[in-house]
Amino acid sequence: MSATRTDAPTATPPDGARTAEPAGRLGPAGHLGPSAAAGAPPAAPRRSHARALLPPVRRAWWRDAVAALVGGHLALVTLLWATADGLDVSTTAALATSAGRLLGLWASALLLVQVLGMARVPWVERAVGQDRLSAWHRWAGFTSFWMLVAHLVLVTVGYAASDGRGVVGELVQLVLTLPGMLLAAAGTALLVAVVGLSVRAARRRLRYESWHLLHLYAYLGVGLALPHQLWTGTSFLLHPWAATYWWALYGVTFVSVVVFRLVRPLALSLRHDLRVAAVLPDAPGLVSVVVRGRDLHRLRAEAGQFFVWRFRTGAGWTRAHPLSLSAVPRTDGLRVTMDVTGDDGARVAAARPGTRVLVEGPFGRVTPSSRRHARLAAFAAGAGVAPVVGLLEHGAAHPGVDTLVLRHRDDADLPLRDDVDALVRHAGVRFLDLPGPRSRTGTPWLPAHLGHHAGPAALHQLVPDLLDHDVVVCGPPAWTAALVADLRTAGVARSAIHVESYVW
Repeated sequence: MSATRTDAPTATPPDGARTAEPAGRLGPAGHLGPSAAAGAPPAAPRRSHARALLPPVRRAWWRDAVAALVGGHLALVTLLWATADGLDVSTTAALATSAGRLLGLWASALLLVQVLGMARVPWVERAVGQDRLSAWHRWAGFTSFWMLVAHLVLVTVGYAASDGRGVVGELVQLVLTLPGMLLAAAGTALLVAVVGLSVRAARRRLRYESWHLLHLYAYLGVGLALPHQLWTGTSFLLHPWAATYWWALYGVTFVSVVVFRLVRPLALSLRHDLRVAAVLPDAPGLVSVVVRGRDLHRLRAEAGQFFVWRFRTGAGWTRAHPLSLSAVPRTDGLRVTMDVTGDDGARVAAARPGTRVLVEGPFGRVTPSSRRHARLAAFAAGAGVAPVVGLLEHGAAHPGVDTLVLRHRDDADLPLRDDVDALVRHAGVRFLDLPGPRSRTGTPWLPAHLGHHAGPAALHQLVPDLLDHDVVVCGPPAWTAALVADLRTAGVARSAIHVESYVW
């Protein structure tokens, strides 16, 4: 393609990569380095008359405040345990019991932090971001689970040694006689099931909608498993102020889940009266859904963000779909682009104009306000181009500085083709096309016919002045992880890499 960039050195990307020609068509294999644009500079991009939405409020100190609150919570839990019980080393049984109690408290503390983190409290999400919250959620979930298992084993072993019973007999006795232990056993069983389904090998076998529904049972598991400590734990029976702290923490967590997962999304959807305006076919297996409503300026969404959507199209409408905005959000409507090949896709694709829509959001920190450089290099795989398109449209006021590198299977399935063509023609975006099946033996984020190229070197060939860019990566988790690793090896600063990974 004739690139619109004129200020970068010429380089030769891996043979077989392609650029778009000036008219937006895919060009032949060959040279992809920046070259002088032919003719006049690109025309200003065409814009809707509607205003872009105002961005949400973010404050620099919020992330530090979140970290300080979590750290202070864990420190206070440990202090409460130390002042109430402490570590008893008088006998082996006492040591096992006291260590088990501490692990149980830590497990409870992390489980509550985990639930609070995913309660979608707006200032927490804006401070940390959903990607990082999801990573913390997963880490806290598995860590607290194994602490819970260790707590159960150590306390049972300690009590068995003190009472002179076998371990199995002691466990049965604890469950049947102590207050709240039957509920705790049921809650633990639910948590075991949720953790088992969260292991990647099991999760890959489930539809996202099914996994998400089953995952909600973790809330019930936490609610059943934790309160027994307040009814049977010596730390709480002998020290009312410790019990007060934990009951207050349970109350804050419960209220946050109800308010931000139920009340706020319902109020948001009713206030804006969101409805489907049109369902437009895109590439094979993809559709774009346009949603309109009233007072959309109050949504304070940015390009690159996502909402959790529920389309009221009949049975199954309660299932949630996390979908990124595929255009700059404006006062006259929002657009998302989704894969309809899954079990729920056909239902959404059949939505008629006027269908009511419920949303949670906006979420995500991969936005124009996160940029640190004037230039943006966006790497997307398949439908991952959706949030990237909005980011590039937002930067269209400064034509000729951004690059889009897109991986997809073949020319027939190029997603958002019209939008990509418009970005090339009117916004001067440099488009590098990498079609074909994925590489299985070489660099995994490149197509098979280019997989023999080393990833870091290929990055510098594709974007010669890569280190002068913010880099946005959006695609499946494995593809994203491989690309981010090569970006770091290529010398891109961690702060300049912005990742939006598929939820599923």
